[in-house]
Amino acid sequence: MPATPLAPAALRHERRARARAETRQRICDAAMRLFVEEGFEQTSMRRIADAVGYTPGALYAYFEDKDEILYALLETGFTCLREAMQGTSSLPPRERLLRVGEIYLRFAIENPHFYELMFIMSNTKQRIQEQEHWQVGIETYEFLRSAVRAGMDAGVIPRGDAEAVSFALWSNVHGIASLLLRGRTVMIPDESLPALVTEAYRWLLHAAMTHEQRRPSARPGTRRSPRRRGP
Repeated sequence: MPATPLAPAALRHERRARARAETRQRICDAAMRLFVEEGFEQTSMRRIADAVGYTPGALYAYFEDKDEILYALLETGFTCLREAMQGTSSLPPRERLLRVGEIYLRFAIENPHFYELMFIMSNTKQRIQEQEHWQVGIETYEFLRSAVRAGMDAGVIPRGDAEAVSFALWSNVHGIASLLLRGRTVMIPDESLPALVTEAYRWLLHAAMTHEQRRPSARPGTRRSPRRRGP
């Protein structure tokens, strides 16, 4: 059955909504570049308006202030990362842990400006904390926490404080991502980096898994009871 054509008024409304969304996206793209290159505090609404060819007054028709632009960018970035991780929930525990880290690293490499705003720029912290409940960020981090808990329950990694282990794994992949994005890997040939990044995270997990498999059954310094012999 063919779709019912939209009335002229509805068509006009749809076009205006599409044009508004496209303009907001242009503003966000320009603001993200300026936030990263010049710093959030140093970037003014006038500077953003100049970058997109608008007057400052026209810009306020789309965003109340630069904080609102920052929130929109952070929401977009965390939503993309969360959506990329959604498919990991159904994987076996071992593969799930590997995939969560690999997806995070790939996101950082493919979206360096988003990653800078989300995890590196220090002056965005206050803006995030001003949100009553940063739901999208919490949901994204929960993919790692739940993967860690599943790995412990399955005996894939040693049991322990799931929060501490999650933070340790996050710190590891964040350190790798930060070194790459800051260009601090000049001592390593460029052609070796893609494989090295993945292998570094895999090694960390393998070390934890191997430790669990080889853990002695008795505490160090204790003796096993002598085997009783028959009469």
